[in-house]
Amino acid sequence: MTAQRHLTFSSPAARVQYALLMGLFRCAVTRGLYGRFARGLGKVFDPKNAVILHEAGAAPYRILLNDGYWTRFALYLAPYEPEVDSVLRAASGATPLFCDLGANMGYWTTRAAPLFERVIAVEASARTFERLRGNGGTLSNVTLHRAAIHASSGQVLTFVNTHLSHASARLMGDLPANAQDQTETVTTLAIDDLVPPGTAALIKLDVEGAEIAAISGAARAIAEGSVLIYEDHGNDPACTVSAHLLAQPGLSVYSSENGLIAMPDLATIRALKRDPFKGYNFVAAHMESPLLAQIIQSFAKSAKPR
Repeated sequence: MTAQRHLTFSSPAARVQYALLMGLFRCAVTRGLYGRFARGLGKVFDPKNAVILHEAGAAPYRILLNDGYWTRFALYLAPYEPEVDSVLRAASGATPLFCDLGANMGYWTTRAAPLFERVIAVEASARTFERLRGNGGTLSNVTLHRAAIHASSGQVLTFVNTHLSHASARLMGDLPANAQDQTETVTTLAIDDLVPPGTAALIKLDVEGAEIAAISGAARAIAEGSVLIYEDHGNDPACTVSAHLLAQPGLSVYSSENGLIAMPDLATIRALKRDPFKGYNFVAAHMESPLLAQIIQSFAKSAKPR
């Protein structure tokens, strides 16, 4: 999804703001410093100023210019998470359903819509959900839910919108909110209540600390051949989510950064996680999953010299 990539702007002022961000981006030595730059400029300019990312075949993706997380990826010339894109493309045609769980503003929802018959996107934060609706709500094959993915459906939990980055929003759990964070209530949804029985779905799971609960609520879907794309963060040396998955009978874990490579143990996974500020994406499924077999086959074909 990287061909014919270009940007447009919501207004002439947004183009000026973007040009200033480009200069500040070159000066920022850390992600945190760049985030402060972006938020500071957002107080000077109209907070609705936006850059719109266009990529061939996908719906436009709107990013507010005061967003210190997503503007980094609009600024980069390199594609965003190409290892995820490669799995989506490998699964296209092999399953009718892609689930974007912890969808944020809908980047993968909009990228997946041309590749799958149905896309289900779930986001817990009310404010971020509205941006998700703006990016993907008009796509005919996309269904949106404002909910938190968890072990069972119907619970009401507290959700924390962190003040520095919407990408780090999370269920409260054992870690309390900071004074500047905002909290709200949200109802939970289990993956097994989203994925129809008998459907092996491709599921992208990015739920900021609730992964194990979410995986517990996907027992049937995984047993029926669904494939997970999940995040194991670089700041977790215990590889908590991967350890949980590798402990499940019959489950296999793979890296997709350089082809689809089996991860036999935690030491192999840990060795890949070199950046403590980065989330690393892995793939997990039952070894007998037909969808997994087709994804493996697609990767093998793409790796063959032509």
